[in-house]
Amino acid sequence: MAAMAQRDQENRQIEVNREKLIQTLVENQKKHIADYEEAKAGYKSVLDKKIDEGAASARVKLEKQYEEAKRHVACLTDAEIENQRDVITLLDAFHVEMKVPRCFKKEYDAAIDMARWDVRETLVLTYAEFTCFVRDEWDWKRGFDAITAVYKAAKF
Repeated sequence: MAAMAQRDQENRQIEVNREKLIQTLVENQKKHIADYEEAKAGYKSVLDKKIDEGAASARVKLEKQYEEAKRHVACLTDAEIENQRDVITLLDAFHVEMKVPRCFKKEYDAAIDMARWDVRETLVLTYAEFTCFVRDEWDWKRGFDAITAVYKAAKF
């Protein structure tokens, strides 16, 4: 029974006041942008710290590899030179992998512009449109919220 009711709900359409829809979209967009800006600041802070940590680790590794390479060169025999590779790697690249927060302002802009350009006083929204525009539950929202929560929690 509940599944049937949900299917019916998903097929419904609702008539909404255009100005109220625009106001809701603008408020949702402002909240999104504020969340994004906070996540971006946290991301930059965490990334900066990870780069510093990676560089410190790379310096230690580079120094060790440097010393080993110098000892190797000092002790090279003629036979070893015959088998010597053309490249000596002192330090492999280090990588910092972090999810980047993304801004979805354009999605809000498109919905707001469509509503503003519509000449009717009321608009008909599908269940999916209502879910996105009014309830602010977009398909990208769950991932955005997860990434944002990580960076909001970061100390900067």
